Amino acid sequence: MDHILRGIIPPLVTPLRLDGSIDKEGIAKLAEYQIKAGIQSVFILGSCGEGSVLERDECAEMVKESVKVTADRVNLLVGVLEPSAERVVEAVRVYEQLGAERFVVPAPFYLSVSDQDEILRHYEYITDRVEGELIVYNIPDYVHTHILPETAEKLLGHSKIAGIKDSTGDWALFQKLLLEYQGRKGVLSGNENLCGAAMLLGADGCVPCLANAYPGLYQKMYKAAKENDIREVTEYQRVILKMKDIMAVGKHWIAAVKYMCARKGVIMPYVKGSACPLTAAETEKMDVLLEEAGL
Repeated sequence: MDHILRGIIPPLVTPLRLDGSIDKEGIAKLAEYQIKAGIQSVFILGSCGEGSVLERDECAEMVKESVKVTADRVNLLVGVLEPSAERVVEAVRVYEQLGAERFVVPAPFYLSVSDQDEILRHYEYITDRVEGELIVYNIPDYVHTHILPETAEKLLGHSKIAGIKDSTGDWALFQKLLLEYQGRKGVLSGNENLCGAAMLLGADGCVPCLANAYPGLYQKMYKAAKENDIREVTEYQRVILKMKDIMAVGKHWIAAVKYMCARKGVIMPYVKGSACPLTAAETEKMDVLLEEAGL
């Protein structure tokens, strides 16, 4: 497989049973659904994968089952959403024992980061203590710390950092990073609003939550972007924005994405903990809107 992370990388939801336990059959079905669509990498236990709310043994179970179904077939990226470098290392060592090799790690959170040097030390501490590669996860809305382009460039120069997932939505800063590192490390857009534009400008790929339900559509957009077909990419981006509007019908976006997957017969729509499931009225409205959109 290509060492540089490229293409559409769905941040997979975590399939659950009605009682909230991990749905092993659902994990396999969701992964196969992506692979059948031509996806070459998947990302588990990220924000979309409820990685911040699953219990540690549930995260380990998700990794174990995902390694089984993806081994030697597609790249597997594992989110490690922990507030400190020490806790990241602890989790990564568990996942490495289960066969995982690439880990998506945000900056430290809860305790405020004092400066960009602290971010550098965070990743250096981790890379010195784990075997696998890291993907830097820049998601300031959730961790309240912005990894600036200058800091990202230093991190991407590290041999054990394979790329960056930028979910800032800040086009100017993402563009600066992209133009500096295009083709050298995996520079991925984590913002669906910018997915098409980012790939046309040369981003290695996109990490879109809606690809859980519609991987084929995103694969077509990636192909069009590689061929520099601006008109076709624009049309796919228009559909994506429509899907985002439909997703907003529900109170909780993960519940909406899981329902879209359930409509495809891939998984059940259950969400973890206190997340609000869709009401009957919301699912009915989503059904109407999705059918009208031909989805």
